[in-house]
Amino acid sequence: MLPRDHFIPIDGLRLHYLEWGAAASPLVVLLHGGSAHAHWWDHFAASIADTYRVLALDLRGHGDSEHPDPPAYRVDDYAHDLAAFIACLGVDRIHLVGHSLGAMVATTFAGEHPQHLRALVIVDSQLRITPAGARYMLRLRNFPQPLYRDRQHAIERFRLLPTQTAADTKTLQHVAAHGIRELPDGRWTYKFDREALAHNQPQDLTPLLQRLTCPILIVRGAHSTLLPPAAMAALRAAAPEAEVAEIAAAHHHVMLDNPLEFERVVRTFLERAQSVDHLKSRRAAHR
Repeated sequence: MLPRDHFIPIDGLRLHYLEWGAAASPLVVLLHGGSAHAHWWDHFAASIADTYRVLALDLRGHGDSEHPDPPAYRVDDYAHDLAAFIACLGVDRIHLVGHSLGAMVATTFAGEHPQHLRALVIVDSQLRITPAGARYMLRLRNFPQPLYRDRQHAIERFRLLPTQTAADTKTLQHVAAHGIRELPDGRWTYKFDREALAHNQPQDLTPLLQRLTCPILIVRGAHSTLLPPAAMAALRAAAPEAEVAEIAAAHHHVMLDNPLEFERVVRTFLERAQSVDHLKSRRAAHR
């Protein structure tokens, strides 16, 4: 199933998002990680679109969304966009799935607007940025902007960050093709704004999980170095009611590395969360 492309103005920024499924179905919103884009979710979104309306947002400065001027790429900036996006859609409650940086944005939004959450899925994120991590991202920002002689060369040279992956070549080529753009001189480069790498502030969002009453699923790639077992334990301590799942044969980029298992785990969780939410609604209606 191919997605439908949309653009929406949010506080002067033109943001892009993809849509799958029927408008009347329960809504799932997907948030990609840093330096990525909405098409990272293509396989997963198409797989669950038989049951859900699925929207994958390009965060500001990523994919086909506009770059803010002056640059503004704090987690709070992305979460503000998400809140305005949900308000523009005119929907009440959503299932929210975020990967890496997207999980931090999702958790920030959930902590500020818990009434809008049917369920939250955190995909391979510690929900924290250490001072060392912020300094590392700043160093990446200072590297020269990659330039490639043509589209095919850009796709061939594409590498994930972190580089460890079990994704097949076709999947990597797919996300690479949607993450590059042509320059006026005929060369190609990445779509995302490298300035976004310079705005990572040290912070810890795990206390926000304690505000949530919706079902929570924490997903980890079995070989992930960005969410090691100790960090997973810290998340579980902050949200003892949360479900946890480890995806075999997957590194940090879980939905790319093992898409079938990822889809099975998250779909099963969303179905349970949907049933719980429906039961709560019925009880509330009979009071």
